[in-house]
Amino acid sequence: MTQTDLLLKQDTLLSTNITASNKLQTIDIGENLSGALIVLSKKLDVPLETIYITVFQILLQRYAGQETILLEQAFLGEWTMVNIDNGVNLHNLSLGCIAQELNSKHLLPEAFQNLQQKLSDPGNFKNLYFEKLEDTLTTDQMKEVYFKIFFLTQRYQKKPVNQDLLNFEDIITQLSDLFSNYHFGLYFQEGQAETEVALFYNGNLFSEDFFARFAKHFIILLKEIIANPEKNIGAYNIVTDDEWDHLIRKFNDTSTPYPKALTLFHLFEKQAAESPDQVALIRGDKKMTYNELNKAANQLAYHLVSCGITAQDNVGLLVSRDFEMIIGMFAILKTGGAYVPIDPDYPVERQHYIFNQSGLKAIVADQNYPLKSLIGEDNYIRIDLVDLNGYKTENLDLNISSNQLAYTIYTSGSTGKPKGVMIEHHSAVNLVTWVNTTFGVGPKDRLLFITSMCFDLSVYDIFGMLAAGGTLVITQKQEIQDVKILQRMLVTYQITIWDSVPTTMDYLVRTLELDDPEYSYDGLKTILLSGDWIPVSLPDRAKKFFPEVTVVGLGGATEGTVWSNFFIIHQTSGDWNSIPYGKPIANNFFYILNEHLQPVPQGTIGELYIGGVGVARGYAHDDAKTSLSFVPDPFHQHAGGMMYRTGDLGRMMPNYHMEFIGRKDNQVKINGFRVELGEIESVLNNSSLILDAVVIAITDKEGNKRLVAYVVTPDTAFDREAITSFLSKQLPEYMIPAIWIGLEKLPLTSNGKIDRQTLPYPENFASPQKSIPGPAGQQLPQEILTDTEEKLRKIWKECLNLDQLHVDSNFFELGGHSLIAVQILSKFRKITGLNLQLAIFFKCPTIRTLARFADENMAEYHYQYLVPIKPEGTKNPLYIVHGDGLNVLNFSPLAACIDQEQPLFGLQAVGLDGKEQPLDNLQQIAACYLKEIVRHNPEGPYLLAGYSSGGYIAMEIQKQLHAVEKKVQMLIIFDADAEKTEYKDWYSLIPKKAQRHLPRFLQSIIADPISSLLKGKMPQKPYGEPSKTESKDFYRLIKKIKRRHITAFRNYQLESFDGRLFLYKASICVHYIDYGKFLGWEKYAKKGVELCEVPGDHFSMLLPPHVRDFATILQKNLDEHGNSAAKCS
Repeated sequence: MTQTDLLLKQDTLLSTNITASNKLQTIDIGENLSGALIVLSKKLDVPLETIYITVFQILLQRYAGQETILLEQAFLGEWTMVNIDNGVNLHNLSLGCIAQELNSKHLLPEAFQNLQQKLSDPGNFKNLYFEKLEDTLTTDQMKEVYFKIFFLTQRYQKKPVNQDLLNFEDIITQLSDLFSNYHFGLYFQEGQAETEVALFYNGNLFSEDFFARFAKHFIILLKEIIANPEKNIGAYNIVTDDEWDHLIRKFNDTSTPYPKALTLFHLFEKQAAESPDQVALIRGDKKMTYNELNKAANQLAYHLVSCGITAQDNVGLLVSRDFEMIIGMFAILKTGGAYVPIDPDYPVERQHYIFNQSGLKAIVADQNYPLKSLIGEDNYIRIDLVDLNGYKTENLDLNISSNQLAYTIYTSGSTGKPKGVMIEHHSAVNLVTWVNTTFGVGPKDRLLFITSMCFDLSVYDIFGMLAAGGTLVITQKQEIQDVKILQRMLVTYQITIWDSVPTTMDYLVRTLELDDPEYSYDGLKTILLSGDWIPVSLPDRAKKFFPEVTVVGLGGATEGTVWSNFFIIHQTSGDWNSIPYGKPIANNFFYILNEHLQPVPQGTIGELYIGGVGVARGYAHDDAKTSLSFVPDPFHQHAGGMMYRTGDLGRMMPNYHMEFIGRKDNQVKINGFRVELGEIESVLNNSSLILDAVVIAITDKEGNKRLVAYVVTPDTAFDREAITSFLSKQLPEYMIPAIWIGLEKLPLTSNGKIDRQTLPYPENFASPQKSIPGPAGQQLPQEILTDTEEKLRKIWKECLNLDQLHVDSNFFELGGHSLIAVQILSKFRKITGLNLQLAIFFKCPTIRTLARFADENMAEYHYQYLVPIKPEGTKNPLYIVHGDGLNVLNFSPLAACIDQEQPLFGLQAVGLDGKEQPLDNLQQIAACYLKEIVRHNPEGPYLLAGYSSGGYIAMEIQKQLHAVEKKVQMLIIFDADAEKTEYKDWYSLIPKKAQRHLPRFLQSIIADPISSLLKGKMPQKPYGEPSKTESKDFYRLIKKIKRRHITAFRNYQLESFDGRLFLYKASICVHYIDYGKFLGWEKYAKKGVELCEVPGDHFSMLLPPHVRDFATILQKNLDEHGNSAAKCS
C-alpha cells in the first residue's frame, strides 16, 4: 500500500495534534435528492455507494488542488446488525483498501465504472469480526497514510430485531470510536426510504466550519451530477451561490472611472501644460523640466515621422540610463508607434532575437551597437547625434487611439525564448491612474528610478510619476548595485516613493541594520514591492528606518500591465507564512479556478487568472502561445473580454484576501507527495534564523527527488538543528529539505528577481545543465582553441565534473578551490612538463588567460613567494602570510568581498615549487617573505596579517621591519593562539592547561574525555585530500615542507613588541581547551590587543557566508588604522 496523495494545506489544520477528538457533520441529502440519485444509479447501472464514494473523492481532489489524485480508502462492505443486550452490535464486516485514480479530465461515467470494478473484486476484501477491526486498521501499513481517510457503507441484510435501536446517530457514535485513528471519513447508510450520510473528522485537526463547507459542497456536487452526469470530472461546479457571489462578483467589484480615451503621453502633455517649469527628470547634477522634456520629445517625434515611423510601428529603444531614455519613449509614443525596450547590456543573441521577433521598423539608440548592422543605417537613429533644431517643439496633432499599442516588453519564456507582451495605452493609463489616486501621488513626489526599462516596473515609474507631475530621479547602473549609495540618494534627492523588487529593499534594510541602526528618514512616504516573495519581516523592519512610510505589496504579471492586485501592509502578523496577495486594483479582476475554469472554494488552491482592462493584447507574433495563455473571460462578458492564465497558484482566505502560494510549475513530487516549493520558502523566510531562502528539487543518482535549501543566514552561523526544528512545527517531515547550502547572497536576475538557474548544484548530483556559459551568462559560439587551451579545457572539465565549459569561465566562480587546482596543475604538468604554481589562478583564473600565460611566459617564469591576490586599489596593501595549507588560494573569497580599492597580497611557502629546499628556521622564512614585500613596496607603510601559523611568521616579519626602522602600520593575527599548540607535544601542555583552566577542563573531560585529551575535536576541513595518483607527488612535497615548519615553530620564541595587535578570533572554537579571551597574545603586545570576533570556525570564517562579515570587519579596521596616520609600532 503506497502513501496517499491527498495533501490539504497545512494551515487547513487547527494543529498537528493527531489525538482523537471525534466530531460529526451530518449531510442532509433529503428525500428528493436521494430519490434522484437512486434513479441515476439505475440509469448508469452502478450501485448508489459507488456514486457517493466517487463524489467524496472528487471533493477531496478539489480541496487538494490537484489535477490527479490517488486516494486510498478503507472500505467496509455489508454488515449484519443484531440487537444484543439492548445495544447495537456490528458483526461480520468486510474490510478492503481501494486505490482509485481520478483525473479531472476523465468523464464521470468512466470514474463510476472504474471504481465499481474494484469494489466488485472480492480479492479486495476479507471478513473479520468487530473486535479484530481496530488492530487491522492500525497496522504500520495504514500508518503510512498522511491523511487517513475512510469510507464506510452499510446495507441491511435482514430486518433488525428492534427497529428503534437501529438509530443512525447511535450507530455513528460507536463508529466514531472505531475509527479514531483516522483523520476523517464519510459514512454512508443506504436505507429503504432514503440515504443518510455523515462526515467523521478529528476535531483537533479540523474546524467545524471546514466540514460544514465540505457538506455544502457535497450537496452542490450531487445536484450538478444529477443535472448532467456526462461531464468531465473537473468541469462540475462545487461552490454555493453565496460563495459564487463573493468570489466572482463582490471580490471583483472594482469598476472605477479613469480617462480611458487618453494615452500615456496625453497624461504627460497635460502636466507639461499645467506645470511647465516643474522638474521632471534628475540625473546626478542635471535637471530637465516638463517643458524641456516635452519639447525634446516632440522634436524627436517629428524626426521619427520624417523617417517613416507611423501608427502601430514597433520601434526599438536601445539607450543607456539617461534623459535620452525618457525622451525616446515619449517620442515613439507621440508618433503612434510602440516602444520596444532593449537593454544595451543584454547578450547579443538576445538582442538579435528581440529584433527579429518583434519586427522593428527602426531603432532609437545613443551609440553604435551590433544591432545597427541588422537594421541598416537609415533606420538606426542616433538620438545623441541627430540635429533636432529644425523641428517644431509643439505637440504633434495625430489621431492616436488609446487602444493602440504603447509598448512591447519581452519577458522570459518557459521554452527559453523571451515572449513579447503587447500592452495598449488604455491598460497602462488605468494602472497609473489607480496608483496615483490610491496613494495620493502628486507634484511634490519624487521616485528613485532603479529598475531597468526592460522590466515592467519601469512603466509606472516613468509614466506614473510624469502623469502626476512628480519628479523621476534616474540612477546609474553602478549606483543601483550599491545600496549604500541608494541610501544616500534617498536623502540627497528627498525621495518620497520607492518602487522595487523585495530583494533590493531587503538589502537596503539589512545594510542599515548592520551599519547604521540609528538611521531614520521620514521623507519616504510609500514603498511599492512586487515581482517576488516579500519577506514577512521586511515591512516592519523597513518602517523602523522610514517611520512615515506605507508599505504596499503588489502582484500580477507583465501580461496584466505590471500590477493587478495589491495589499497595504499596515502591520504584519506573527502567524503569517507570507504577505497576503490582497485584492484586485481598479477595473481588474482576479479569479482562482481549476483547469476547467471552475471557481474553487474558499481556502482551496487553484490557478490565478487576471481579467479586466489590464489584460495584454497577447504575445507579439505568436498566436499559439497567445491562445494558450489568453482565454475568454466567462465571468465578465464585456465585448472581447479576455483573462490571462498566470501559472500562479493561490487561494482565497476567509477575509477574502488572496494568498499567493507559488508557481504551478514550481510543484514537485517528493516520495509520492505533492510539494509546493514556495510554501517551504515562505516558512523559511519567516524564521529569524534565515535572511533569504530558495528551495529546489533535484534528482539523485538513484532517480529520487531531494529537496535542497539555499539559505543566507544572519551574523550567526547556520544552525541546521534549530531551523529543521522550526520547520517541523509547521511542515510535514517530507517537506523538510534534505540538503542545505549556505550562500553569501542569492543570485539575482538583471531585474532583481531570484535567479534559480544559477544556483550552485550540490556535489555528487547530476546537474540538469552541465554546460557552463561564458562570464556574461550566455552560451557563446564554438571557438577554435589553441593546443594549450584545448588541453586545459579537457583537464578542467574532468576535474570540475563538467560536460561543457567556456574558456572564459572563472575558476573560482565554477567552485574551484585549492585541491582542484592541485589536480589541474598536476595533470597539466604531466602532459606538458610545465610546472605552474597554485597562485597562478589569481593572475590567470580562466582557461584562456592561463593558457596564454603558459605559452608566453613559461621560459621566464620563476616561483615567487609574493602572490598578487587582488593587486588593484588605491589603499595601502595588506600582506597576508599563509597558514598550514602553505598556499594562499583560500583567501580568494576574502578578495571577492573586500573593498575594491583595497589591494591584497599573499605570501606562499618557500619550496612549493618543488625546486627550492624548504626552510626549518622561522627567522629565515620571515626574511624571505620580507625581501619580497620590500621589493614590492620599498617605502611602506606595511599592513601585515598572518593566518593560523602564519601569525607567528607575521610577528617575526614585524620584528625584522622594526629593526630596519620600517613602519608597520598594523599587525593582524587571523585566529591563532600564542601557545603554538600545533607544534608542541600536546600531552605536555595538559598539566599547565589544567592548572590554569581547571574548572572548564574538568567539565570538558566529563563531557568528552577522549577529545579533550587528544587536543579536541577539529571541524572537518572543507576539502579533503584527493586520492588522485597524479597529486601524490604534490602531497609528499606538502608533508615535507610541513615537517620543516614544525621544527621551525617549535624552536621559535615569541618576543613582545611595542605596539598594538589586532586579533581576529573565530566565534566557534576548534579546541576544547580555553586559551583565554586574547588567546595568549596580550603578553606580547605592549599596547594591547584589539579583539575582533568573527562568525564561523577556524576554516569557515574565510568561506561564504561568513567571509562577507569577516571582510566587513577587516576593512573597517584597515580604514581606521591601516589607511590613516595611526601607527601600530
